[in-house]
Amino acid sequence: MSVTVRAIGNSKGFIIPAKALRDAGIDKEADLIVEEGQIILKAKKHPRKDWLFAINADPPGEEETIFMDGIEDENLIDEWTW
Repeated sequence: MSVTVRAIGNSKGFIIPAKALRDAGIDKEADLIVEEGQIILKAKKHPRKDWLFAINADPPGEEETIFMDGIEDENLIDEWTW
């Protein structure tokens, strides 16, 4: 797809067709990467988006230790900011 670079104030820009943004999964935020003579626009990823859903779908069993549960070392607790 060919686009025309235009002056926008002190910057430059171009119009990205709405269908191209939808096809790329870009809505409100994107990551812009410049490498090897290319400008790459990627959909912003939210890696923790579905964590709560995943945990609720498979909660820890009684035999599994939950992180920091029942910790005995008071020195370690003092190192953490709660």
